[in-house]
Amino acid sequence: MKTPHTTKKVKVVGTERYINASTGELQDMQVTDIEERDFNFHKVWMRNFISTLEIIGNQKAKVCFWIIDNLNKENQLLYTYRGISDATGISLDTVTKTMKVLLDADFLRKGDVGYIVNPDILYKGTRKGRMNILNQYYSQPKTPMTLDEKIKNMQQSISIMQHNLDDLMRQKAIEEKETA
Repeated sequence: MKTPHTTKKVKVVGTERYINASTGELQDMQVTDIEERDFNFHKVWMRNFISTLEIIGNQKAKVCFWIIDNLNKENQLLYTYRGISDATGISLDTVTKTMKVLLDADFLRKGDVGYIVNPDILYKGTRKGRMNILNQYYSQPKTPMTLDEKIKNMQQSISIMQHNLDDLMRQKAIEEKETA
């Protein structure tokens, strides 16, 4: 992954006439504007991003972060489900479920080529570029999950959370026995 950094761009605005304070004579001066620019940063709208992460779990979160690291400059993900699975080592079933959840949550949409991540949640680039991607993103249809898919996904999440809770309860009981 490339390191984020800031650069300065000097732009010549034109010339203006100034009075030299020591001599009183008029002088034409070149005027420049120095702009600081971010490069290779992701801009994240945290409220939207966190609400998306709340609906996904462990392996699903890994898929989500992998997606973020593998976007092109148009906020596109140019991988198939199988390609994501191969690259992450996460099962195709988990990748498929995660992508369905992310599509339903409007984190991403299917584009003409690959997927586009919602620039209202995450964007890497300039404000002008983001506006262009926003237009492209919202021109794509949203892909909602069916109620059956949502119910099944939620049941699986509850099952995983219950398993994690049971593990913590066992760990707590062991610690309490050791300290007694």
